[in-house]
Amino acid sequence: MAVQPQDAIKPLTVLELNTRIHDLLAARFQSVVVKGEVSGTTLRGGHVWFTLKDAAAAVGAVIFSSTARRLPFLPENGQELVVTCQVDYHAQYGRVNLVVSRLDYDGAGKLRAAIEQLKRRLEAEGAFTPERKRALPFLPRCIALITSPSGAVIHDLQQTIWERFPNSRLVLYPARVQGTASQRSLVAALRQCDEDQVADVVIVARGGGSFEELMAFNQEAVVRAIQAMRIPVVTALGHTSDRTLADLVADREARTPTAAAEIVVPNKRDLLRQLGERGQRLQRAGLTALIAPSHQLQRRRQSLDRLALDLHTRRRERLGHLEGMLRQRDPREVLRQRERALEECRRRLARSRQMIALRIENARLGKDGLRERLVALAVRGLRERTTGLQSRGARLSSLAPEQTLKRGYSITLDAGGGGIIHSAEQARKGQHIKVLLSAGRLAATVDETVP
Repeated sequence: MAVQPQDAIKPLTVLELNTRIHDLLAARFQSVVVKGEVSGTTLRGGHVWFTLKDAAAAVGAVIFSSTARRLPFLPENGQELVVTCQVDYHAQYGRVNLVVSRLDYDGAGKLRAAIEQLKRRLEAEGAFTPERKRALPFLPRCIALITSPSGAVIHDLQQTIWERFPNSRLVLYPARVQGTASQRSLVAALRQCDEDQVADVVIVARGGGSFEELMAFNQEAVVRAIQAMRIPVVTALGHTSDRTLADLVADREARTPTAAAEIVVPNKRDLLRQLGERGQRLQRAGLTALIAPSHQLQRRRQSLDRLALDLHTRRRERLGHLEGMLRQRDPREVLRQRERALEECRRRLARSRQMIALRIENARLGKDGLRERLVALAVRGLRERTTGLQSRGARLSSLAPEQTLKRGYSITLDAGGGGIIHSAEQARKGQHIKVLLSAGRLAATVDETVP
């Protein structure tokens, strides 16, 4: 019985094995949801790297910069998070990473518990007591606005304030009010406003949002920055049933930016009307004093003195306001404002350049990765086809007549015609025949045929 040779098993290279593992994982785990505790958070090149772990295992994870910019918050060590991600296997290094596309807190209860713990600590320090709340100025000369420089909020604030008191001076400290950088941006804007000391009151505003979107205003750094302000702070964080810690620590709070503007700035028309009414009362009081009996004259004079003092006070306040407007129009102050605006434009341009450079680098890395995979697939395909061809050649060689003779078989030929004799009936006694062997041949004569 002939023994067929088995095909030789060709070993895989490490890259071929890792590539197959990568393809399997990419096809099987395109979108998974994983829960765990965050640890080892680092920020490199705009990407956020961290480890997601539980009591029994750990896995690496990454949030690329393009995704991080649109997330409402970044992971911090010790947080319990639910991440939506894709399982990625790095073929070159044989390493598994979770590429995160979404972050959620592991239950709002834990997050609210952490906020409640911070609230109790601040309350114990007296941060929310009415005694530390400062009164708002009657007529602020300058109002600082801390909000996003684009959107409906800044438009509503400007329109409402200037409709109520057109002479009001506004200073904008732009800040992000949502997303990964909102906490740092708000703290920086509050500190800069406090250092400049050009405003009499500050409004911190945004256009509302969900509990998660308002998380920046529940962070201790933002609350402490509001608490440390040397001028009164009014918060206007939009229509929401959740009062943030920033609302509690502020001197006043409003439900909407429009309401905050109405709290901070009086209506100029109302003030002028009140001033006219008091002037008329003053005139009537003077006429009445001329015809009143002598025992009432002293009382009227006292009332007149009070009205005159009140008018003098308001005129002095008006004069101070006009002086502030004059300083606002000072060319040196205008130059300083334009220099600050120019510096902000420079910073934004630098950030834009960094983002563009990062996108170009990411595109280059992606192109190099695709090229490596294409080369690896081509090499693997060529090797598989070469192996198949060699296997088929070996099988074809094993079926050749020479290989059959080498295994001990022979071929019998008619000595005359050279035809192959397949059965005994084709031969006769005394017939000369030839026998082919694997090495050489034999000349023989048939002595007997057995059908």
